[in-house]
Amino acid sequence: MLRNYLRIAQRNLLRHKRFSLINVIGLTTGLTCCFMIMVFVRHELSYDTFHKKFDRIYRLTYMPKFAGYTQFLALTPPVASPLLPDHFSEIERSARLYRNNATMEVPVGSTIKPVKFDEDHFYFADSTLVDIFSLDFLEGDSRTALRNKYSVVITDKVAGKYFGKQPALGKTILYEGKHPLKVTGVIRQLPDNSHIRIDLLSDYQTMFATESEAARNTLPQNWVITHSSTYVLLRPGASAESVNARFPQFLATHSDKQLANDIVYNLQPLADIHLNPEVEGNQEVSGSMTYIYVFLGVGLLTLLIACINFINLSTARSLRRAREVGIRKTLGSEKSQIVAQFLGESLLMSGMALILALLFTGLLIPVLNSLTGKQLAVSYLFSSPALLATFTCVAIVAGLLSGSYPAFFISRFQPIATLKGSFSAGDAKGGAIRHALLAMQFITSIVLVIGSLVAFQQLRYLLHKPLGFDKDLMVTADIRNEKITNVFASANDSAYLRLKTFKEALLKNTGISDVTFSTARMGSGVVLRNVVPQGKTQENSLFVGTLGTDFGFVNAYKLKLAAGRNLSETFQTDKNAAFLVNETGVKQLGWKSAEEAIGKSVNMEGKEGRIVGVLKDFHNQSLQNPIAGMLVHIDLPHLTQVSVKLTPENISGTMAFISAEWDKYFPEKGFDYEFLDQSIANAYESEQRLGKLIGYFAGLAILISCLGLYGLVSIVAQHRTREIGIRKVLGATVTNIVQLLSRDFLVLVAVSLVIASPIAWYMLDKWLANFAFKTTISWWVFAAAGALVITVTLLTVGLQTVKAALLNPVKSLRSE
Repeated sequence: MLRNYLRIAQRNLLRHKRFSLINVIGLTTGLTCCFMIMVFVRHELSYDTFHKKFDRIYRLTYMPKFAGYTQFLALTPPVASPLLPDHFSEIERSARLYRNNATMEVPVGSTIKPVKFDEDHFYFADSTLVDIFSLDFLEGDSRTALRNKYSVVITDKVAGKYFGKQPALGKTILYEGKHPLKVTGVIRQLPDNSHIRIDLLSDYQTMFATESEAARNTLPQNWVITHSSTYVLLRPGASAESVNARFPQFLATHSDKQLANDIVYNLQPLADIHLNPEVEGNQEVSGSMTYIYVFLGVGLLTLLIACINFINLSTARSLRRAREVGIRKTLGSEKSQIVAQFLGESLLMSGMALILALLFTGLLIPVLNSLTGKQLAVSYLFSSPALLATFTCVAIVAGLLSGSYPAFFISRFQPIATLKGSFSAGDAKGGAIRHALLAMQFITSIVLVIGSLVAFQQLRYLLHKPLGFDKDLMVTADIRNEKITNVFASANDSAYLRLKTFKEALLKNTGISDVTFSTARMGSGVVLRNVVPQGKTQENSLFVGTLGTDFGFVNAYKLKLAAGRNLSETFQTDKNAAFLVNETGVKQLGWKSAEEAIGKSVNMEGKEGRIVGVLKDFHNQSLQNPIAGMLVHIDLPHLTQVSVKLTPENISGTMAFISAEWDKYFPEKGFDYEFLDQSIANAYESEQRLGKLIGYFAGLAILISCLGLYGLVSIVAQHRTREIGIRKVLGATVTNIVQLLSRDFLVLVAVSLVIASPIAWYMLDKWLANFAFKTTISWWVFAAAGALVITVTLLTVGLQTVKAALLNPVKSLRSE
């Protein structure tokens, strides 16, 4: 019996090659999209699971309510970690991890200059980190590798970059041009599904040894500064809730008594770190459950469209197989046997689609990587039997769902009615359901098209909205690596003298129009500091964003003044006792207008001065965030960032000149630069990827819909061959016939557009709510989506309707 079913299924597939091909292509496309999404989602949900003690690892998060924060931070004061195991019996180990961009020098010989590498993933860590994380040591002893000062553990990738094929253990590399670090271990590079990337790992005490004396004296008892990631390993069976409940007691016992009530600690499970963007200050770019839901939804919708195609084509084609069903029932076939026959055909096609989908998914892994920023290998697709089993189950379920309705629809045909050729009731019922399913396809396609258009519209808005400062042809670079020492730098101008000389050297080049220095790169956000404005006391002080600059910063970035004057070297007090404030800062500090703010005094953590000017608001962070209040002041000891304004002529030559001058003035630091406009655009990378993803899937949804529509129109034209012949004999033109066959489909598109528009608007309005600054959803987006779908529908329907209308009516009637 089974062999007979397979033989009949094979014959039907081969006899109706075009419809079989359309069904297989549609299912393959839907399954491929679904499989790619499943690969991405599985990878996102697998973050950090490679750690052997994964379920017992937590990260300490920190909310300094005294600073006005309402969200937890990923970075905590370093003073807390050593105290945790003694205070909480539930905590087995605690370790700190501090990221510090570093320039490393590798000696290559007595006569050859050392090779310099700028490392963005250099960390200082407590030796207990190896007891918490699963670090795979290839060289060295994990128990002692981080026990001694001036030791460093590197990954096998870094070892190959620094030393080639030579053993790395025992070698010395130079940190920041003056601190020799001995390689005490080589670890395997962490998988890319780690929430933190580590290239070099040095002992935490080395951080204190290489910091300034002020930092060494302050950090060990500072309960305010956001500094290190703190990880804890709970004992087996211990409860994180129990620890969280006793954190107030811990803070009251150990922390600053005045701040204890305004500090909140919480343990965050390792499993929640990657997909929880609500915790600020993660070391690496976080994922998002919202985007996972979007990806899953889009993938499932694409598969649903493919299944709808299958159902529509199978039910429409079933009318041509009605006589076969009638004969089989007359010869004694049971309803269950007919259902099994048609379900078998459906599963056979889904099996073919499964094989093709696996092949295409493997080929399209590089496309998935470019869309998601991952680095998945093709082998990842076949790395898990559970994943392959899931793929197979999805294909089987898709085949059963696609084939169930046609199978039960066909099996209901009555033998007498089918043999007589009279089954209009079933035809009408099936036609109504086909139209409803086709409408679902159009609705889904239109929602995806509108979504992609709005996503690109928002991205264009983000990239082209005026930011309030000049970002074009501006090159930025770190003149000092980000270190905590920069915060505690001594209050003298010795460090600035080298910067000033470097600036003078650069300005001799006609390709450079301006040079300025600051404590942070423009557009990267603000550092909050305690500010007491005139009329308030320390008890009701405010935390306000601050930016330290030199005297040329405002002019270099073309910031606009709303009132007062700029900071200037001609005023001797401006260096130590003058501030600029932005318009939002005026309101935050309690003044009614820019004019009122001029002359008001402020105290910023001991630096006292007066407001001499009010800057028009500018965007110093992502447009996802509202403009924050900001104080700008002269801060020569702490300048860490250079901004160089280029002229459009001979940019490559100018960059070569800057690089050469850089090596003269900063031999300890590599020239690692960025163009500011590009770095700002990179901040919206996730939005760019989301827009591309929805755009690609919208195109695929339309393609699958058109395949089904093409097949459906072909079947409808075949069913109405006689009607078309009679109409032509009675004088109907080709245009009349095309209008007759196209009208129902165009009405369906119009109805779908009416239904899809409010759905799309609601979903997109929710998404845009994540942005403080956003575009408006214009009416033309809905019109464009409707026009696109209508045009594609007309082209698809037109190919078949014109062909049917051009048939010789005599031949059409004779064929009936």
